[in-house]
Amino acid sequence: MRRCLSLCMCLMLPWTLAQAEGEADTGIYRGSVEQRVDALVAIQPGLGAVMNEMATRFANLYWAANGGNWGLAQYQLKEMREAQEVAEVTRPARAPMLKAWEQSYLEPLAAAIKKKDLSQFNPRFAAAEQGCNACHTALGYGFIRYRVPKQPPASWLNFTLKTSPNYDEKSEVK
Repeated sequence: MRRCLSLCMCLMLPWTLAQAEGEADTGIYRGSVEQRVDALVAIQPGLGAVMNEMATRFANLYWAANGGNWGLAQYQLKEMREAQEVAEVTRPARAPMLKAWEQSYLEPLAAAIKKKDLSQFNPRFAAAEQGCNACHTALGYGFIRYRVPKQPPASWLNFTLKTSPNYDEKSEVK
């Protein structure tokens, strides 16, 4: 049985590689620069995909700050901003509203995180949550109502690890 399986895998490998090479000749790898750019544009995630990431990070941000893991809270906020930048580029019609939300809500959260001040963080977080839902409603997505989950979504993260918000993106290896 093992020999049969091994033989089948060996026989399929060249076919699989040929298929992969054939796929590399289509889409973003073929045609004029304009056609290739159009192919890249067509596969960009919609705002819903970006919002899903932001929602998870937003919940992680909440649980990290409330657990005293200020370094993780700072990191989650940074990652949220990066996801939002993607949304601003791929969905430019939404950029003004996204930027306004960042200035109105994320910047005050960043200041509370820097101070490690939960008494400032929690009301600012609640305001940001209300801002999310107001934006959804204003855009015709009132059926999307964000709320902080009763349990952290990322159970693999230690939200109670006591850290300081001193993450420096400039020191990140690129």
